[in-house]
Amino acid sequence: MVADPTGTHSSSELGFSLFESMIALAVFSLAALSCLTLITQNTRSASYLEARNLAGFVAENLMVETRLETILNTSDTAGTAQMAGKSFEWERLVSGTGEGGLKRITIRVREEEGSQTLAVLNGFWNG
Repeated sequence: MVADPTGTHSSSELGFSLFESMIALAVFSLAALSCLTLITQNTRSASYLEARNLAGFVAENLMVETRLETILNTSDTAGTAQMAGKSFEWERLVSGTGEGGLKRITIRVREEEGSQTLAVLNGFWNG
């Protein structure tokens, strides 16, 4: 910048005005808030998907155990299971199909103290 001998400066040489600085900060804060919201939602989704995946493993394990039983009662059962450090509550519903010894098995799994069902698995048992 060349020194002005008169001591006056044009408005273009003084830098940003307060209004321009405030607008720039507002735009930056909106972008930062959007990124923060995206990161939060991504973390929440990853946690939910992990719980759903683990609940599916619990349901599959219970189905295998059920199919290995030699005598299967038609009474409904419930219990808890641990998978990867998380606690899950499960319920097993057994009902007859009217086709000889064929029974329908429905297993529902949810997180302990949670109300949302994370996994449902249906299968059949023929004994």
